[in-house]
Amino acid sequence: MKRHAGAGTSSEARPVERRPDDFNPDLRPDVLRPLPYRLRWRPEGIFPGAHPGRGEGSEGEFRRHVSLLRQPDPRRIDLRVSLRDPHGELHVRQFAPRRSVPVAALVDLSGSMRFGEAVAGRVAELAALLALSAVRSGDNFVLLGCDAGVNEAASLPLSRRRGLEEEVRQCLGAAQPRGTGTAGLFEAAGRLPGRRSLVFLVSDFLMPTGEIERLLDALWRHDVIPVVVRDGAVEEGLPHWGLIELGDLETGAARLVFMRPSLRARWLRAAREREAALAALFARRGLRPVDLKDALDTDALAQRLMEG
Repeated sequence: MKRHAGAGTSSEARPVERRPDDFNPDLRPDVLRPLPYRLRWRPEGIFPGAHPGRGEGSEGEFRRHVSLLRQPDPRRIDLRVSLRDPHGELHVRQFAPRRSVPVAALVDLSGSMRFGEAVAGRVAELAALLALSAVRSGDNFVLLGCDAGVNEAASLPLSRRRGLEEEVRQCLGAAQPRGTGTAGLFEAAGRLPGRRSLVFLVSDFLMPTGEIERLLDALWRHDVIPVVVRDGAVEEGLPHWGLIELGDLETGAARLVFMRPSLRARWLRAAREREAALAALFARRGLRPVDLKDALDTDALAQRLMEG
């Protein structure tokens, strides 16, 4: 009579071997780890969160001691401080309430962003990391992909549900940058929440200076962090001699150029001048951009976010 080997009955059954990094996400390079971020301002509103907010409350971050007459809440009386008062006045603990903030990623999907598959690569990774960090902090996250208008297929509404980072990665991974202009970014600015938000403006910023200034004006209510997408192949990868084909990814126009050292030097000088002009524009508005060149540097991003 034959016996069918079931669970726990086979003499040849072996335990499944698991690597230590299966249980420790910090040892797995493919697992996103949320980044903390600090606001330069105190958010308002009624939704609880992780950030010290405006106003006064009975819980949250300790702020100071005040008189019981000023804040009549006997539950918050601090006996130790009150007993040390020479006038015998009772003191209560006052706290700054903790609030949540909306976090938004406005991603430029115009044709120029198609170079090097930046959107499907490092931009998608950045947006997914921002979504994960926002959800872990108790904040809502919204993704708005922008070409000629707001691209609904590359956008996600305000949410803080689990797994949002993978949805963000898939949305941008499937996006096809196309078109010209910044109309979509202006439309997205009008669709942001009414209260002050933390906004990551992701673009190569290869647009007229006046357009950039008007876009920043449209985002005046929010705390904006520009993310400048660049590709080293456009600068360091240029040959000294040879024929190269230059194409305008937005209009589709192409031309053949004979590259030589003098032209290469002018090209690199123009790129440095534009970079300096863009940095000066941001500095005039008190903005400190994040440089997203070739690959996402999570350590530099974490340092920038903690600086506020």
